[in-house]
Amino acid sequence: MASAYSDVASVETGTSVRNKKKSFYRTQVTTLANGGVKRETYRTDAQGNNDVKISEATTSGNPPTTTTTLTSNATTNERRALQNKNSQLNNSINQQTKQAGDKAKANTIDPVTDSVIDKASGGSGNTATDTETGDSQTTSTSTTTQQSNNTRNFGVMQYPATIAQGQDVIQFTALSYAGKAIQGFSFGGRDRVTPGSGSGRSKGTVTLPIQSGIKDQNAAGWGEDTMSPMDIALGGTVLKGIMQGGSGISEQFSTGGKQIQEDTGQFQEYVGKAFTENITQVKGLLSRTEGKIVNPNLELLFQKPSLRPFSFQFKLSARSPEEAAEIVKIIRFFKQNMSPQKGGGSGGPSANLFLKAPNTFQIHYMHEGKNEHPFIGRPKECAMTSFEVDYTPDGNYSTLRDGFMTSYTISMSLKELEPVFYEDYEELNDPNIIGY
Repeated sequence: MASAYSDVASVETGTSVRNKKKSFYRTQVTTLANGGVKRETYRTDAQGNNDVKISEATTSGNPPTTTTTLTSNATTNERRALQNKNSQLNNSINQQTKQAGDKAKANTIDPVTDSVIDKASGGSGNTATDTETGDSQTTSTSTTTQQSNNTRNFGVMQYPATIAQGQDVIQFTALSYAGKAIQGFSFGGRDRVTPGSGSGRSKGTVTLPIQSGIKDQNAAGWGEDTMSPMDIALGGTVLKGIMQGGSGISEQFSTGGKQIQEDTGQFQEYVGKAFTENITQVKGLLSRTEGKIVNPNLELLFQKPSLRPFSFQFKLSARSPEEAAEIVKIIRFFKQNMSPQKGGGSGGPSANLFLKAPNTFQIHYMHEGKNEHPFIGRPKECAMTSFEVDYTPDGNYSTLRDGFMTSYTISMSLKELEPVFYEDYEELNDPNIIGY
């Protein structure tokens, strides 16, 4: 493994005079043992200090393909530029990658080829037969086969197109479903996915303004339970026998015998009434005749944890053809990723014998568009249980000239895959935030 940095380059982002901004960037390329390379691009200063990662990409395989992820540190202008393969920023990153990649390749023992460096730099991989797939942020017709295998990446989408820099937002990242491994008498846990990473499972991210009505509800399952004196005695005897053998059973019988000897009259009355009720099927005899009952030892007992539900509603109204197209992509993103997938067989009669779980979602509330909001509860990984689209939210059928609806209202319900535990809060190691 070897790493190298490119020179610092000055790049201008933004599409109008008002929001154009010049920043400095550099790219680090790291070679991988599998012959691939990892590319990480940082916003920096003119001297290459104070790095802030805005994107990362991994190029590997034969023919090589590239998967790109944008981090939550990328600004709105940077996100737009990174999604446009012909932008000044992307062109600069490609040049930086070539420069740093050649340096890293010269100093590594990993089996990195020129075609991998070329592909990571935005080229075709130097192979005439290569199918141009591009970064995972870009959709092209060449990804049809990949999409059927759930390798499609929807990229980074947002509404509105001009979310103000520093605005609080909510992010939905679709993730390929991850099962849990059996570990002894339990299952392994799922790590919470951090913003902008997806841990290699990311299928794309949608960023929307935080709406009103944000809430969560923590709950635990408790229920009433009773235990009669005979149940207590029987349970205690069996438990002592299992844990301590014959000596435990003897001890339990000895304790019970002493209690009976100390209060023989009460136990005789209890046994007599209970026996009578059993024989005659007449209930409440003791209560009717003497106004008392056998102590049921009623308690509220913990029964199970609960899974938290979440619901959201957003109204999406387009102000331009580009924004209308983005809204359609966002709706498609949620609908497709919450749908079950065919698969499980390699072909033939068993091809559709099984169905795969839908993709799941990680929700992040982002403060000032950069870091997770410390004062709103963090959801764990969720399954989307329902998604509803209202195509006429204003009460009448209305379309734009090109056929897009003037407004859409989307409503979604999600539920966490796992309960929230006491230890989850401790692992955050920060008593000054809400946590989950």
